Formats: sequence, structure tokens, C-alpha cells
Amino acid sequence: MAPSTIKKQYYQELSRVTHAISHSSRMELIDVLSQGSHSVEELSKEIGMSLASTSQHLQVLKSARLVDTTREGNYIIYRISEDSVISLVMAIKELGARRLAEIDRLVRDFKSDQHVLESITLEDLIARSKKEKMLLIDVRPQKEYLEGHIPNAVSVPLSDLNEKMKDLPRDKTIIAYCRGPLCVMASEAVKILKKNKFRAIGLEQGYVEWKLGAGPHPRPVFN
Repeated sequence: MAPSTIKKQYYQELSRVTHAISHSSRMELIDVLSQGSHSVEELSKEIGMSLASTSQHLQVLKSARLVDTTREGNYIIYRISEDSVISLVMAIKELGARRLAEIDRLVRDFKSDQHVLESITLEDLIARSKKEKMLLIDVRPQKEYLEGHIPNAVSVPLSDLNEKMKDLPRDKTIIAYCRGPLCVMASEAVKILKKNKFRAIGLEQGYVEWKLGAGPHPRPVFN
């Protein structure tokens, strides 16, 4: 085979990956799956799309080997094939945030809509945790927490927050995190906690950002 032909086929194969992540719904599916494995039914509900359309998008991702599947009873369970898939999508997000002013505006609008008055980055959290007492809570569904979470974070799903609030300390600043910058669960948790006179702040990043080593402190552990 001629070198020029090999080179052409090489880029054609690479384009299978770029094609797979080129649709907004497929990028959103990768975002959800980065938190843990899900069935088609769960993913369909999570992104607000029909079962048929969700399944079609998942097949594109599977064809490019970006997701793997296993069977659990009557359900097909999807999961990200390897962390580099998540890293790729995160790199696209970071590039978009730097180069596209519209993305920055959307993030600011999101914070404004959610009335996010104060938030903290992982790096700032590390510095502040050395000076004041803090409790890190993971407000994602417990299933996602069990599949992976920031060490020493306590699972307090948003749906259970009112019930578990009595067990939360009032002598510590509570830091709530969920799936990342555009996740509403952390901001909702902070609103509820503040309404009940807790000191509470939302974490700008989520479990995935910690896992992939966002920032100068790759994998912090909070005590």
C-alpha cells in the first residue's frame, strides 16, 4: 500500500472519533457517563431525549469505541471505555472557553440564573481547608458517588438533603459539589443549606475534574 494511501486511511480512521463527538447530544452523553455507568433508559431520562434517539447516539459512540457495554439482566449498561475519552471532551471544553466568548457568557448566565453568589475552585479549597474547618459533600445520586468520588467527601444526595441536614455540622463550612460547572445540584444544595443557616459554598469543579487532575494540585485529598 502506498504511503499516501496509508496516510489518507489513517486520518479517515481518526475522523471516526471526531465524528462521534461532533454532535452536542453525544458530548452530553459522554458528560453523564463520565460520572458513572448508566442504562439507555437512565441516559434517555437524564438528557431529555427519546429512547430511540439516545440509543442511536450511543451506537455511534460505541462504533468509535468511546463507550463499552455490558448486560445486567434485561438492561444494557453503558460506560466510558477509558479516561482519555473524558480528557478529550474536557480539552474541547477548555479550548472553547478560551476561544469562544459565547461559552464564557453562557457560563456567566448560568451562574446568574442559579443565583450563584459565591463559589470556590479546587485550588482555593485546598488553601482554605488549611485555615478553616470544612466538610465536602457530594450531592450527586449515590450511585454516582459509589462509582467514584473525591476522597473524604460525604455522600448527601440532593434528594436526601433535607432529611440528612440534621447530621451536618454547623461549625464547619460545607462545600457542595456535583458534576461540574453547569450542574445545578450543587447550587440548589447551597441555597437550601443557606436558607437553613449553614455556611455553604459551591465547588466550581466536580468529581471528574478532580479525577483528571485539574489545576496545579493534581489529586487533592480533603481531611
